Amino acid sequence: MQVPVLRRESACANVLGMSYSGSCLCGALRYEFEGEPRVVVNCHCSACRKATGSTVATWLLVPLAQFRWLSGQEQLREFASSDHARRAFCQSCGSTMGNLTTRRPSLMHLAAGTLDRAPAFQVAFHGYVGSKAPWHEITDALPQFDAEPAPPRR
Repeated sequence: MQVPVLRRESACANVLGMSYSGSCLCGALRYEFEGEPRVVVNCHCSACRKATGSTVATWLLVPLAQFRWLSGQEQLREFASSDHARRAFCQSCGSTMGNLTTRRPSLMHLAAGTLDRAPAFQVAFHGYVGSKAPWHEITDALPQFDAEPAPPRR
């Protein structure tokens, strides 16, 4: 997966303040990002369910300019799960790490469960509920979209 490796002395490290780290299950792959995610979403599509092995996938959308792999890139593998997305995973333990999509080429979609600690990020919405698992009931009041919501206007 061609995600840029930034040097520790990058400008964003000092400007954005908070940094977060994560890893795969076996610890071979480690990453870090600076600042807050752009958005946190719950995806209910069948591809995310299969990739993560869970009812819903929670993704942190992080600008690539603020993201870096710290170690284990030789363990990183990818799978083209659609015409627009490449999913990243650890070849040793199989952990889903995230994905990149041509629909949002400047953002890394990080699997929230790979974070080393559980910060108080808030999920903004549920996407692809039109294809959610039939056994799963969404019980919160977050916005729900049958597919992918349109990007916000700037």
